[in-house]
Amino acid sequence: MANPNYFLKADRIKLIDDIKSSENVERKKNCLKDYEIYNDSAYKYVYDELVKQLSTVTANQMPIISNLNIAKAIVTKEATIYQDPPQRSYENINDADQKVLQEIYSHGCFDSVLGKSNKYYKLRNQTFLQVVPKNQKLKLRVIHAHNIDVVPDYNDPEDAFAYVVSTFDKTAYIRSLSDGVNKTIADQSDYKATLEKYQVTTKEISFVMDGKGDLLGDGIIENPIGELPFIDAAKDKDFEFFVRIGQALTDFTVDFNVAWSDLMYISRMQGYSVGVLSGDANLKPDSMIVGPNRFVFLPSNPANPNSKLELDFKSPTPNLEASLKSIESLINIFLSTRGVDIKSISISNSGTSYSSALEKLLAMIDQFKATKDDFDLYKGVEHKLHSIVTKYLALLTGTNILDRRYNVTSSVVDSEINVSFKEPQMVETTSEKLDNAQKQLDLGIADRVSILANIKGISEEMAMQEIEELDKRKLEKINSLSEVGVNDGTNQDRNI
Repeated sequence: MANPNYFLKADRIKLIDDIKSSENVERKKNCLKDYEIYNDSAYKYVYDELVKQLSTVTANQMPIISNLNIAKAIVTKEATIYQDPPQRSYENINDADQKVLQEIYSHGCFDSVLGKSNKYYKLRNQTFLQVVPKNQKLKLRVIHAHNIDVVPDYNDPEDAFAYVVSTFDKTAYIRSLSDGVNKTIADQSDYKATLEKYQVTTKEISFVMDGKGDLLGDGIIENPIGELPFIDAAKDKDFEFFVRIGQALTDFTVDFNVAWSDLMYISRMQGYSVGVLSGDANLKPDSMIVGPNRFVFLPSNPANPNSKLELDFKSPTPNLEASLKSIESLINIFLSTRGVDIKSISISNSGTSYSSALEKLLAMIDQFKATKDDFDLYKGVEHKLHSIVTKYLALLTGTNILDRRYNVTSSVVDSEINVSFKEPQMVETTSEKLDNAQKQLDLGIADRVSILANIKGISEEMAMQEIEELDKRKLEKINSLSEVGVNDGTNQDRNI
C-alpha cells in the first residue's frame, strides 16, 4: 500500500467515494452541529430534543428557549491566546523583509483570524487554517471541519497527505434521490456530480475535479511552494487524522436550553389561576365571563337549601425555585469539569469579582496554566504559518499576483520566527495602591518620598520636590486660616 496517485482517475473516484461515505458524512454533520450551536443557531436542536423527550404537539406549544449560548461563553473564556497580540521577532532576516512580514500580518488581520481559530479549536479540539494569495496579498482563513476532507499519510495517519476543500451539503447532508446505481446514461446524480467541485492539494500537486472525478480547469498542476498551504491545529490524536471527541460542550448547551424551556413551560401552564364552578348544574349562570369589572350572579334554590353554587379559583404552586437551583447546580458542575470559574457564567446577578489585584492575578495564573498546552500548540502553528507565508512571498515577488509593497528577497525563506505570548501580570487599582502605601507608612518600612515615587512612577528627587511643594501649600493654607481667625476675633472685640 502507498499514498494514492491522483493522476489516475480511479484514485480520484475512490477519493470522492470516501468523502461521501456514511462515516465521513456523519463526522461532518457533528461538526456542522457544533458550528451552528456556537453561532447561535441552536433552535432546531433544542426543538428536536423536546420532541424526542415529550411530543411534537407539546413542543409546538412550549416557549422554546434557544438563545442561552453556554458553548460560546465557555469558548470565549477559554480561548484567550490572542486576546493580546503576541510578540514576534525574527532571525536571519533583513529589515526590509521583516517590515514586509509585519505588514502582511497587519493588513491581513492575521491575529484576528488566529484568535478565531483558537475559539474553534477550543470548541472541537481541532481547527484548520489555509493561506491563499488573494487581492494581491496573502489571506489567512479558517476552514471549518465540515468543509474539509483529508487523506491521511499512509506512513503516518496523524499527518495529512492531501487536503480536499469542498462545500458540505448542509440541507440534505448529501442525500441522493436517484437509484443509487451510476449507469452510463445520464441521470440526476450525474448532473449533480458535474456541479460538485473538489479542490485537492498535496505537497507536490494541486487540481480541481467534479463529482465524477473529471479534472477541471488547467488539470493537475505543480504545487508551487512544495508545501501544504494548510495548518492543522490539533492535539490528542489517536493514530488517525481527525480528533475523536464527544460533543459535551454543544450537547450541554442544548440540554441547558431544554431545561429552561421546560421551566418556562411549567411557569406558563401553572402560573395562571383556573376558575372552578361547583354545585347544582341547574343553577349554572348563563354568562361565564369573569373579569375585574364584572359581577357574577350565583343563583340559589330556596326550595332546596343544599342546592347552591360556589365560585373559586385554583392556583397551582410549582416549586420554581427548586427548579432554578437544580439548573444552577447543573451548570456549576459542568463548568467545574471544564476547569472554568463558576463565577464566569452565573444565573444570579453576581458576576466575577476579586477582593484584590493579587486574587485576580492568581485566577489569571490558574487560567494561564490551564492553557499552557494551547500556547505550545500555537507556537507550532505560528512556525508553520511563517514557513508558508515566506515561501509564498518569495515565489510571488515581482509578479502581478502580489502587490509590489510586499516584495521580498529570496533569502526570506531562510528566516526564523520567535513568538512570545502575553503572560498574566498583577495590576493594582489606585485604591489598592493607596491602601498598601498607608500600611507601609504605618509599619515604618517606607516614607512619603519613596511611596509617591512608586505610585507616580517618577524619581525620588521629583517626588521630594512635589512633597515640598505640597507641604508649602499646606502651610500657606494653615496660615491663611489662622489670619482669618485672628481677624474675626478682633472684629468681635470691636463690636463689644
